[in-house]
Amino acid sequence: MRARDEMMADLRHLTLDRTAVTLMREDISCIEEDIKKEPPAEQRETLEKERARLMSSLEATEHHIGRVERLLSYLSAEEQEVLERMIINPYPEVVFDLSEKMGFEPCSVYRLRARALDKLTRLRYGAGA
Repeated sequence: MRARDEMMADLRHLTLDRTAVTLMREDISCIEEDIKKEPPAEQRETLEKERARLMSSLEATEHHIGRVERLLSYLSAEEQEVLERMIINPYPEVVFDLSEKMGFEPCSVYRLRARALDKLTRLRYGAGA
């Protein structure tokens, strides 16, 4: 997979990753409540293994989200908004809404998206990306 495609995939998955973090935290909380009820040793061991697995996944997912959000922070507010609305949380007619809001032609909105994506890719993978 090309660097730009990987960056695009990271942006597209950002909303799912954020949702996954919320769900993992809820699951961990439920498991901790079950552990407090002092279940039998075998069940407790299973719960603790599941909690450890979820904690590891949570940490990795939060790290990934943080890395993408740090990269996004290097972009202008306009570039961030374009990527947020066109890639991270897209919806029909977004280009026309952005075009109207920013006072650009739709083709200029697409060019801004491409420049912002290129900038993110260079920030993440270096000049040769």
